[in-house]
Amino acid sequence: SGADGETAAAYAAATDAAVVDARPIDAAPPLDARPIDATPIDAPCTPTWTNLLGNGGFETAIAPWTQTSTIIRTAAMMPFAPQAGTYAALFGAGNNANDVLVQTVTIPASSTGLRVRGYQCHVTEDLVSDVDTFRTTLETPAGVVLETFTDITNSDVAPICVWLPFTWTAAAAHPGQQVVLKFQGRTNLVFLTRFVVDSLVLETLACP
Repeated sequence: SGADGETAAAYAAATDAAVVDARPIDAAPPLDARPIDATPIDAPCTPTWTNLLGNGGFETAIAPWTQTSTIIRTAAMMPFAPQAGTYAALFGAGNNANDVLVQTVTIPASSTGLRVRGYQCHVTEDLVSDVDTFRTTLETPAGVVLETFTDITNSDVAPICVWLPFTWTAAAAHPGQQVVLKFQGRTNLVFLTRFVVDSLVLETLACP
């Protein structure tokens, strides 16, 4: 009969649905069983200050410095003793001087800081203001000034020598750059001003 046919159709539909529900479903692996990337994470480094200058105390002749005149001198060639050892760098030993001392270094790519440290002792006999000058810069090999660390004249100098420590901090770290540390002293025609430095370091703050 028609009722029997409807009952049979409903039974068949229910059976098909049960078969669908019974199909196996791929089970996801437990969370704990999923593979984990075992690549270790590098521990953060501790940046340290490292000196880049060679012969900063001037005790091993001249190299790797380049000087335009006799700037690196022994104690016997100076009016006062070096800060340490037997050599120092003296700018303005004579009148009308234009003394330049340079050294080229490469800053590490990981550099995050840069500074120059050392000792200075300057003496003047000149009473005319601002006629003798001393300047320290960091430059590119082409001569472009990147940093000016100090720029003084005889007006900033006492008539007696007292060795004093200094630290000049760069405004930028200059990572990966080749740079030139340049000292320049100039004097006029009369009365000397001697600008003297010793025990120099150019330090970068970087990961080893």
